[in-house]
Amino acid sequence: MQEVKSHEQSIISFRQITNSQLSRTHVFRVGISHVITSITAQPATIFFVLFSLVLGSAIAFIVPPLRGPDEIAHFVRIYSYVHGELLPSAELDGRKGTFVKRELYHKLYFFKTAGEQFATARQEGMRYGQIMRLYDDLAVPLQDEVDGAAIFAPFAGTEGYNPVAYLPYIAAGIVGEKLDFPQLLLLMRLFGLVAFTAAVAYAIWVIPALKWSFVIIALLPVSLYNRSVLSADGAALSSAMVITALCLRSVARGPDQAWNRAFWMTLCALSKQAQIIFVLLELMISPMKELRQRWASVAYVILPSLILSPLWVFAVSADIAAWRLQLEEHHPPEHFDPVWKLVYMWDHPSHFPLAMWRAMRGWWHRLWQELIGILGWQDVLLQSWTYIILTGLLVLVPFQKIQLDGRTRVIIITGLTAAGYVVLVYLMGMSRRMLKKEGRRCSP
Repeated sequence: MQEVKSHEQSIISFRQITNSQLSRTHVFRVGISHVITSITAQPATIFFVLFSLVLGSAIAFIVPPLRGPDEIAHFVRIYSYVHGELLPSAELDGRKGTFVKRELYHKLYFFKTAGEQFATARQEGMRYGQIMRLYDDLAVPLQDEVDGAAIFAPFAGTEGYNPVAYLPYIAAGIVGEKLDFPQLLLLMRLFGLVAFTAAVAYAIWVIPALKWSFVIIALLPVSLYNRSVLSADGAALSSAMVITALCLRSVARGPDQAWNRAFWMTLCALSKQAQIIFVLLELMISPMKELRQRWASVAYVILPSLILSPLWVFAVSADIAAWRLQLEEHHPPEHFDPVWKLVYMWDHPSHFPLAMWRAMRGWWHRLWQELIGILGWQDVLLQSWTYIILTGLLVLVPFQKIQLDGRTRVIIITGLTAAGYVVLVYLMGMSRRMLKKEGRRCSP
């Protein structure tokens, strides 16, 4: 009898184990099926990811080292972050920077001058393979060279960029620290491409409408190119698209996941100083009369941005790229003080709109092309028909209907955000013409 009971218990245990395994297998299959169904239900996301990774990878491999806009300056800033320098650690002749190994400095200088030579001689038949063969000859003695003192490398305008804008590149720099410079640069580009593509894909995934509009914007040559080379614009665009998508989703479904919006809002504000204006998007989530009830949620989302972004500007002294304007002629230092700029605008209210009008009137053709994308070191124009077709698609984007409650509120807040971004960019950069004029007037 005991043997029979033991046998029956074994059969029962076996059945329980089998049922448990079948249950886990079933759950796994259902989960996989749900993921596949969810993905196939998002054709815009799939289209974007495939095209972005394929075309972006091609750009990352094809574009010669340091031929992205200001790529050498971005690399030097990333290099400082990889080596633990959160704030600029060195300054020479009023320009902030860091010290790099002599071998690396020579390689950076080689590719910088090679890129300039390639830009002028490519029409005469020069190919970048010739330059790379020269680099192979250069690299051998450099490896045998006894390391001397480190050499100062200026940030050249990137001193104000927060490490948030470079997170994928910093990770690649740590992983590939022992790689030779061209391979390290390529690894950084690929890390950035994958990370920023994933962020934009997430934005397309969660936005309740305008999915294909987001795809068009994210696949513009300027957007794709900046995700494929070292740039702070990849982080700025992707984080801006994510926070816009999350706020629109909250409008459609009601305020939820404030922590998620707070996280992406902070990344957005820290990626570039002007993007602090995106905190206004939190105001479109619910009617204004409900702000009193949800003031704690609003503060939770926007306060980190309002605190951290100005603190960072203060920490880096807010002298981003001021040296560029000093290359042609001297301007009084106070002209680069944000407080001085605001006081000046108060005393001369017509100067800013006039400067903006002159810029639009004199540079509209170039600005139009840059909106779509000028590749290389801002010197590789696309075919004319490309700009016309993409402009047509961008013009059609605003005509897509959005089924949302409070559409008027959404339109007003997004319009204020866009206009505020333009104003902030112009206030931070100021018009070169205005600065020159006032510089001459104030100079002794």
